[in-house]
Amino acid sequence: MIVIAAGLAGCGKSDDSQITVYRIPKESPPAQLASNDSGDQAVSVHWSAPPSWEEQPASGFRKGSYSFRGADGKSADISVISFPEAAGGLLANVNRWRNQLKLAPIANENEIGPPMKIGDREMFFVDLVSDQPVTDGSKSRLLGGILPLPGETWFFKMLGPDQLVESHKESFQQFLSSVQLTAAQSQPIAQNSSAPPPMSANSGGSKTDAPTASELEAPAAAPLQYKLPPGWEEKPLSTMRAASFKTVGPEGKETDVSVVTLPGTAGGDLANVNRWRGQLNLQPIDENGLSKAAEHVQANSHDYLLVDLQSDGPISGQPDKQSILAAITLEANRCWFIKMTGDTAAVESQKSAFRDFLQSLKLP
Repeated sequence: MIVIAAGLAGCGKSDDSQITVYRIPKESPPAQLASNDSGDQAVSVHWSAPPSWEEQPASGFRKGSYSFRGADGKSADISVISFPEAAGGLLANVNRWRNQLKLAPIANENEIGPPMKIGDREMFFVDLVSDQPVTDGSKSRLLGGILPLPGETWFFKMLGPDQLVESHKESFQQFLSSVQLTAAQSQPIAQNSSAPPPMSANSGGSKTDAPTASELEAPAAAPLQYKLPPGWEEKPLSTMRAASFKTVGPEGKETDVSVVTLPGTAGGDLANVNRWRGQLNLQPIDENGLSKAAEHVQANSHDYLLVDLQSDGPISGQPDKQSILAAITLEANRCWFIKMTGDTAAVESQKSAFRDFLQSLKLP
């Protein structure tokens, strides 16, 4: 039996991300939500969906369903699905996704890539692009996360036109980083109990007997407080951003600055730094490499992990090298990411201003 709860909660006043919770008893008898014979507790899986994604009714095997449209009217589909046990295994499921894009199977799990940490578990991230048009005359792209848990395997997937999905890759990776695992309180459920029945996978929506937002998240926090460095301009907020800015560097080239917050550790420092390295076509590093590549910066009573990354050459159609300057800190059980991206010369010109911004930033 699966007990599912869906609710909406915000990540502060500037973040209206959707918070979804599922409670899964591991190998428990049908009449109860309890620990199994091995003493394992039930596990709750939480995630935050970007506000730009439109929630769809859950159906079939889906525990969560979302979509979004591009300017050309084309849409991408996001699904969250859970299957019992290993569901065929990691390699088989990646090859199943590859087959959907008419790609040849791979023979070794090492080809899948390094996992990211979700609590004390590992989630495997997959980024696949078809070699030829699959639907609507355009190539398709599939982003996926596979999270094996005791008794369950969870699949997080985005599928749609290549360019549309690519434009939301960072949002999807932040979506995966938002996944949290917690031990659920085990309580027997009597067959004649007056407690509300479990929500089915087909229920969907927010009109359920699920926990309210206040039960799932802390109350909405106060707005961010900061002092804008000279030349920085505020931009309209977009997906998952608590604050958004632009700067203008040499030759009028702009950099983008974002402030994003996610619950918990959001996958951990190493996973997020490797995600950013991937955006610059850099190879992932290990914990030892992270200790050499990052520095700790004390700013306004916060301890930030600061990384300064630069691509080896031009990427993503840009004529110049690209850079990411980013800081990570944990505050009140939330992970905060302050990140600047742009041409290397433009980012270099704003390094001092970026540190000044950190010094002025007061997190709620």
